[in-house]
Amino acid sequence: MDGIIIRKAILHVLDNGNRGIVLSNSLLNLRDEQMDFIHNLIGKIHGNDNSKHGKFNPETSFIYKLIQDMNEEQEESFIDTSQEIAKLLFSCISNAEDVPSGDLLVLTYRFEGGKYLALLKLNYKSSYTQLINQSEDGVVTSLIRNTTLLPSASTRPTEAAIIKLSDLSIRLVEKKYNVDGTKVNYFSESFLGCNTELASKKKLNLLDRIIRSVTTKYYDGITSQMDAKSALLKDYMEDKEIDIEGVGAKLFGHSPEMKSEYDEKIESYDMQNDYIKIENDTTVKKLEKMVIVTDLGIEISIPTEIYNRMADVEIKESESEGSQVIIKNISSMHLK
Repeated sequence: MDGIIIRKAILHVLDNGNRGIVLSNSLLNLRDEQMDFIHNLIGKIHGNDNSKHGKFNPETSFIYKLIQDMNEEQEESFIDTSQEIAKLLFSCISNAEDVPSGDLLVLTYRFEGGKYLALLKLNYKSSYTQLINQSEDGVVTSLIRNTTLLPSASTRPTEAAIIKLSDLSIRLVEKKYNVDGTKVNYFSESFLGCNTELASKKKLNLLDRIIRSVTTKYYDGITSQMDAKSALLKDYMEDKEIDIEGVGAKLFGHSPEMKSEYDEKIESYDMQNDYIKIENDTTVKKLEKMVIVTDLGIEISIPTEIYNRMADVEIKESESEGSQVIIKNISSMHLK
């Protein structure tokens, strides 16, 4: 991830096994390869439409109070704050049945004019390595299992938060684990003490599914579904975000019954007044083509842009005579 300038970083050990919690008293002295490792980890969260947005509960969040009191400019204040954060996270891990042990990487960095605090929990992975011993017969090698290896740079952290220090807004990823017999989001609820909303990519998938459900119920054939998908892409292309209420009005405003069902489904996910803000164009890739699957097993992939030019694609749907997909103005063809 280009443009990141790491200011301070420290690593604490949170091992539910024999080592327990080990707090570092010194900042990491990072080299180029280690910088690249951290940049890759941050890039998996910062600007990723799979990550969630969160907001602290100021009255109940200990992390919120710690960050407010931290003086990031002072090394001692940063280290002390990171240690207190590590203690809080370790207490959450200790109370959960299946949360894996790991190291907590705490760092501050600058990116595009803003200053951020990152809390990256690096869960241990297990693998084999060699052990070399000297015996009376010479060198003896054996295989041993190392259970405290850190994840690779290509692996997205399972639990991590990026906090913008100017407004304390949160970007996070997390996974549900068993706590007292119930699967919960301990990272956001117990550790960070924040409220979260669905990730943009998940919102888009839900919206696509809801639109398809409503159109399928009230319309026969596939054309209405394709028109709806096309409208969804157009809405994004115009504003680089999707107005969920606006999309519903455009697609179903002509039918009070359809609009009512759409609104009910949207409200069930608490998205009625929401906008889907897309930061990565790859998130809308699924909207950029229509894939038709026939009962003969034939798949036809039509770019949405081509579909919008009705002069090039014609779909005739008929139950009695069978449906037809006619593709016109083809200059050449080749086998993929």
